[in-house]
Amino acid sequence: MKVFFKLVIVVFIGLGGTYSFAQTNLEKGITFYNLRAETHEGLVVDSANINQAINFFQKSIELKENNEKAYDYLLLSYYYKGAFVARTKDEQMKNYLMGTSLGEKAIKLYPQNPTILLWYIANFSKYGEAKGVVSSAKEGLADKIKTYTEKLLELDPNFADGAPHKLLGVINYKVPYIPLFLTWPSKEVAEEHLIKALKINPKSISNIYFYAEFLTEVKRNTEAKILLEKIINASPREDALIEDLYDIDMAKKLLEKITK
Repeated sequence: MKVFFKLVIVVFIGLGGTYSFAQTNLEKGITFYNLRAETHEGLVVDSANINQAINFFQKSIELKENNEKAYDYLLLSYYYKGAFVARTKDEQMKNYLMGTSLGEKAIKLYPQNPTILLWYIANFSKYGEAKGVVSSAKEGLADKIKTYTEKLLELDPNFADGAPHKLLGVINYKVPYIPLFLTWPSKEVAEEHLIKALKINPKSISNIYFYAEFLTEVKRNTEAKILLEKIINASPREDALIEDLYDIDMAKKLLEKITK
């Protein structure tokens, strides 16, 4: 009899241990998200892990496990899939549109969450870019992105390596100035914000790249070349491998373009 009770206790403890280590859908999603670049060939990334991550984050939201964080990661995952996994423009736009639609809901639920706001803006910006910068500007998308980016700047100007400043810099030099219609884009304002982003994190490959790209836009190629060489010689982060490899590849292409 004593042996029987000992066995019951051992089994109970074993089950208790199993339950204590059971992962939530959110945790499973994060595990797959962290493995998003596990299988890739150059910049071509396999979709399996990011698709698994998206599925688990969606389940987490459906089950109301930890919605705020699940929205964070789901928006980020749609952006990542659109930018680095999708093979066609239609597939890219589909993911950016999913991120935009979800983001519009999420920013209303969590208006003070800078991560949710950032990845809503990122998806929305990429969707507008894929649609066409001029047509997006005329449809009012550029104004909306600017408004939300200014809100992100108010929440935390230093957030994510100075992302609010970088975004404001980018939209000010990429969005066209259209007389009597779109008059706020400014190269001077763009440089001001891009420099601020670099001051917040001067080692950020993304911050360096966008300032270099801006410099080529204003025909300051000598300055741009120095920054582009710096990017090309940089080591990509292990936890953002594809993101950094993409910027390094873009830097190589831009340097080749301005040295012809």
